[in-house]
Amino acid sequence: MYHSIIEEARARKLNILVLNPEEPIPPHVGVIITTEAEAVGIDFSRDMIIIADSRPQATLDKARSMLFGEDFEQVIIGIDPGKYPGIAVLGNRKTISVHHVSVGDVCPLIKRIMREFDNRKIIVRIGHGARLIRSQLVNIILDLGLQVEMVDETGTTPRLGKGVHGQVVSDIIAAINIALIPGNIVGKQFIEPSDGEVRVIQESSREYSNGRSTIPRLLARAVAKGELTLDEAMERHRND
Repeated sequence: MYHSIIEEARARKLNILVLNPEEPIPPHVGVIITTEAEAVGIDFSRDMIIIADSRPQATLDKARSMLFGEDFEQVIIGIDPGKYPGIAVLGNRKTISVHHVSVGDVCPLIKRIMREFDNRKIIVRIGHGARLIRSQLVNIILDLGLQVEMVDETGTTPRLGKGVHGQVVSDIIAAINIALIPGNIVGKQFIEPSDGEVRVIQESSREYSNGRSTIPRLLARAVAKGELTLDEAMERHRND
């Protein structure tokens, strides 16, 4: 039963933590899903313990309802832009799910979030850093019909303390912080890439192809301006 719930939660990109009964419950945990037998020995608010249903979808729906309520009308997606953006989905200022994906996977991910919350307003807040990637993401998200706010991300990336490691953790925490800060509504971004930014994209294309080819400057510039994805530029280069 637990296995089905875990698989369903991962498929829905929900933030779930698997604990053994003897492990302490971290302070950020909001709802416990367990069995009737195990629930008796769990030191946690009785109101926030769910007895797992044989239907994993129903169990997770109940957990989300308890965490966020059915009355929240707005979902905030926070994005810490970069080569692998950190992404956080918030409802009622509580974190629903977090992600760390490639730039190319941001659009499919947001489409999944839109399907999941199709009856709620979705606002995207994105940090002002990583100029090229940020501008590309803004244009892609606007094409999906969502409102985009640009946020001053200064101070949103934490200093990781002893025992906490990894860029992924840092990017995700920054995305959560960005989601909590109201920004300025922005429209389409028009980008004039520098020579250095074009070279970075050419280097990325070489890395992407495992050193087999490098796209020319013209195609790299189109990628930098958001006119082509790197995949599309690589395909055109192969066809030429």
